[in-house]
Amino acid sequence: MSLVAYIPSPLQIKKAIEKSDKTDAVALQTKTLAGIYRSRVIEAYKNRRIFTVFGNYTTIRRALLKRGWLEKLTPNRYTKLQSLPEEILLQNAKRGNEYETVAISKIINHFPAFFVWQPKAQRDLYVDVKPYRNRVRRGHGFDFSTKVGLITCAEQAEQWFGQEGVSGMLYPRFFRLGGNEEEQTEFIKDFQQTQCRSLLQYLIKNKDEPELIIDFENGTISPQIVDFAIQQIQWYIEEHENIDDLNQQKEANDKEWEEFLSSSHKVINFSQKVKWPYRELMTCVRKAEVLLKKIVEKHPDYRWDGCTNLWILKPGYQSRGLGIVIRNNLEDILRWAASHLNRRYIVQKYIEQPLLIYNTKFDIRQYMLLFIRDSKIQIWLYRDCYLRFSSQEYCIDDLRESVHLTNNSVQKKYKNKATRDPRLPKNNMWCLEQFKAYMKAQNIAEDVWENMVFTGFRENLTAVVLASLDETNLCENCFELYGCDFMLDEQYTPILIEINSTPDLSASTEVTARICPMVMEDCIKVVVDLSRNSRASSGLFLKVYEISYNYKQTDPDAVETFNVQGKSMELCPRAKMPCKLKIFRKGKKNEMAASKSTNKEEVRNQKPPSLLVQSKKSKISIAKNVGNALKTAAKEALALRYTMPK
Repeated sequence: MSLVAYIPSPLQIKKAIEKSDKTDAVALQTKTLAGIYRSRVIEAYKNRRIFTVFGNYTTIRRALLKRGWLEKLTPNRYTKLQSLPEEILLQNAKRGNEYETVAISKIINHFPAFFVWQPKAQRDLYVDVKPYRNRVRRGHGFDFSTKVGLITCAEQAEQWFGQEGVSGMLYPRFFRLGGNEEEQTEFIKDFQQTQCRSLLQYLIKNKDEPELIIDFENGTISPQIVDFAIQQIQWYIEEHENIDDLNQQKEANDKEWEEFLSSSHKVINFSQKVKWPYRELMTCVRKAEVLLKKIVEKHPDYRWDGCTNLWILKPGYQSRGLGIVIRNNLEDILRWAASHLNRRYIVQKYIEQPLLIYNTKFDIRQYMLLFIRDSKIQIWLYRDCYLRFSSQEYCIDDLRESVHLTNNSVQKKYKNKATRDPRLPKNNMWCLEQFKAYMKAQNIAEDVWENMVFTGFRENLTAVVLASLDETNLCENCFELYGCDFMLDEQYTPILIEINSTPDLSASTEVTARICPMVMEDCIKVVVDLSRNSRASSGLFLKVYEISYNYKQTDPDAVETFNVQGKSMELCPRAKMPCKLKIFRKGKKNEMAASKSTNKEEVRNQKPPSLLVQSKKSKISIAKNVGNALKTAAKEALALRYTMPK
């Protein structure tokens, strides 16, 4: 058998050469592109322009990419593409496509992110480089984005941080019922007193139609309940005015209160009539009007109370209207809280007399940005906001959530009532301009929004932030965007209802589709642009308050400073770390002065420590700091080595 040598044709040779040239060209192109991307990554790293965004916040991504930042992808973004080799990604990469995004992210993988947008429960990453991070951490009890934490802040604000024209909280009174017996007792007393005022309000409200409330011949309710209510309110006022005549007061027992609550409930809610003549009614009404006016002067929030003694029960750590119920019976409220102890229920006085628009309840969503930078805590408020309406007309006797809860997550489950005023929006939202137009149509002065409503927002939120600072982790470059919910009373006074740490920024309606992207874009302007250029625009965010502080880490094992002719010198430099800000409160001025004088005396009598002798603990601390510094430097060197163009 003879062997015949295979000789390729000229055409085949040409194709082979072209294929080889093409392969070499692709390899060269891939290598060149890889070098370009690595150069971009190194440049971004040097300028601290690498970011990571958890979730579908497209506006945040676009805003940073527009500013020349590069994205370090999270594991759940382009999952399939992230599993491909870098070579394949580079071969398919084109300007702005997904392959390019993933290829750059793979190269960035060895570097930290300098901007992190993350969920609240996400573990904080890249702490050592102090990135811009959209989370401000604080102690559990002072986290005002929870119902329980807001109560604690309100208590602190009322006691320490009220300053006329600057800070002050106006909110419905509330109590923790989740296993707190002392506070439960306080709530019972408040409920009883509120029922007394509710009965008198009911009589005053219906005094011009006495046939609705009294019937001397056929009435079923004893007039003693009215005398009882007046007496309890008189004693309450005397007690808070520190009148010495308190020994004449006979405290009502449980049985008397039970009878009063039951009888007054029948009068108010079931239209049963008091067995009373008209003359006695008018005498009582005149006395009641004087007492109620006097008590409202001391407790402005009482003017929001109506006649039905309604309370709203909210789970302490949930949002979006989940688990909320409304009750006006003391036993029902206590039973509900006791049967849901795991939800840590709070009970809040329901605002029975809110400002209504076309007989419909609404609230206002206002945005606040908290930013920690350059040893300052900054509070920013957004100049724009929007209103959220209920789908049903307001009715105090109808306790359904569709009537009383204006959250969009609740209202989207219901259809708008057919008989509702047609001037109300079908999507149950108004922008600020529509509300201002309504105010103008109602002949409300033009400056009411600026001087009363927005000013009220500012004072309320400033007080909340100040009250939380004792338990706030002051970590540089951290910021957080909050959705703050307010209601207005009939005098257009803002009432703070709650604060949300992860507000819904989705385009749920035409109104939110416009305002939410604006808020996120302007958030980047404040956090990123202003940090690098003090003349940059802040969009619609307005800085309303700023607090200066200095880091001062205390370490009992480290060598402290000593005095030399009035100058202090630090023996062992220490890395600055996030710390909690200690607020000096009223009443402690003398203690602070005494402490300072004592410290000066101790320093005067104390001999300066030797510079040549250091404790073992101090040496260990120095060695540890040096080791950490070397470790960080080694990481950076390896990352740079990996990304250098080959």
